[in-house]
Amino acid sequence: MISIKPVSSLEKSSRIFEELIGVGALLSIALILGGITALWGLAFFVAFSLYLGRNLFYFLHFLNLVRSRALEPSKAPFGVWGDIYDAYFEKVFQDKRKLKRLRLETEQVYNAMNLLPDAHISLNEKLQIEWVNNSAESLLGLRQNDAGHRIGNLLRQREVTHYLEEKNFDKSVEFYLSAESTRRLSAKIVPYFDKHYLLIIRDITDAHNLAQIRRDFVANASHELRTPLTVLNGYLELMLDSVESLPPVWSGPLTQMHQQSLRMQNIINDLLTLSNIEAEGTELEQDFVDVPIMLRKLEVEANQLSNGHHQLHFHIESKDGLVGKTEALRSVFINLVSNAIRYTPEQGEIWVRWYQTPQSMVFEVKDTGIGIAREHIPRLTERFYRVDTARSRSSGGTGLGLAIVKHILERHQAKLSVYSRLQVGSTFRVEFPLYLKKSVTDLDSSLS
Repeated sequence: MISIKPVSSLEKSSRIFEELIGVGALLSIALILGGITALWGLAFFVAFSLYLGRNLFYFLHFLNLVRSRALEPSKAPFGVWGDIYDAYFEKVFQDKRKLKRLRLETEQVYNAMNLLPDAHISLNEKLQIEWVNNSAESLLGLRQNDAGHRIGNLLRQREVTHYLEEKNFDKSVEFYLSAESTRRLSAKIVPYFDKHYLLIIRDITDAHNLAQIRRDFVANASHELRTPLTVLNGYLELMLDSVESLPPVWSGPLTQMHQQSLRMQNIINDLLTLSNIEAEGTELEQDFVDVPIMLRKLEVEANQLSNGHHQLHFHIESKDGLVGKTEALRSVFINLVSNAIRYTPEQGEIWVRWYQTPQSMVFEVKDTGIGIAREHIPRLTERFYRVDTARSRSSGGTGLGLAIVKHILERHQAKLSVYSRLQVGSTFRVEFPLYLKKSVTDLDSSLS
């Protein structure tokens, strides 16, 4: 039976065969020398020295080869040293192919990054520039030779400096390109690889201007509508006060007109509130908000609003307050509690909690109300979005309450979570970051 061996096995066998031939040749030389001189010990010593000298020569040669990082293969010696040289040259060949492939892939990534319309800047753990793409050069004036410089030394806008110092890279920051420029930019840092960061800067001038136009229109229209509506509402109230002097047929229409004018006034007030929040910017006021005292007052107002139709339970488990804007946070708490009262049937229960977890300060409102279908939950904070339009209008809702809540919470870096099941109830949970926590004790110590 004929067996076929792999080529590598043939080469390995031939290398061992070469080594045996070499050893045999040295033994033969030792035997001939011993036979001629009768000095057998010296003859075998000479043969052993030759064998040892050859191995020492190739060992030193191979050591120099490795240290010199020679990438070009040279002729392999015979014997087992040939296997060692062949293995080294094969490894060098594989490394060269891997290096070539990595260089090609790196070049492809660089080319792709240069095609991106947004500025991309790679930073190391010290926030020093490693490389920039073409958009970073054209948009920000950065250059490849800026590598090694801290990005904060080159982008000196106040918002960017605060963003880099704060190192809260979960959010983005907006800023103008320069004090004279009208170009509005958005920046966000994304961690990648091992202790590296990718700074992505986008030109949002058009979107920013469009949003500003929308905000200005809403604010101006609301201001212009409020005055005639106040006059109209005043006359309606005057006519309702003397409705006995009018024909009975006017009583119903006047009442409806008054209700609708009040509703429109509430919508305008909420629109103005939203405009004011958006115009305030992202800077958070450093007022101390005593949340426990605020919630005790809110409990009284909630009971008045419920008028005894619900069971209200207020559990204020933390004595700590927050750093923030007092009236804005009060608006958040009132909106969530009044929504719970509005959408919970009579004799239903509502729990309001203020407590601390290891990660956050939590304000939570839980009710046994009608619940919300899950497809509506992601859209609850959109302006004028209503789950049930008829019910919302009849209950006096403007469709802007949760939008206001969302904007206020964004200013406080807080997170709103909604859990709900139809005909079971809803839970609205607001989680404030712990660094906003502040107690009366902290306030006294800072003043002393």
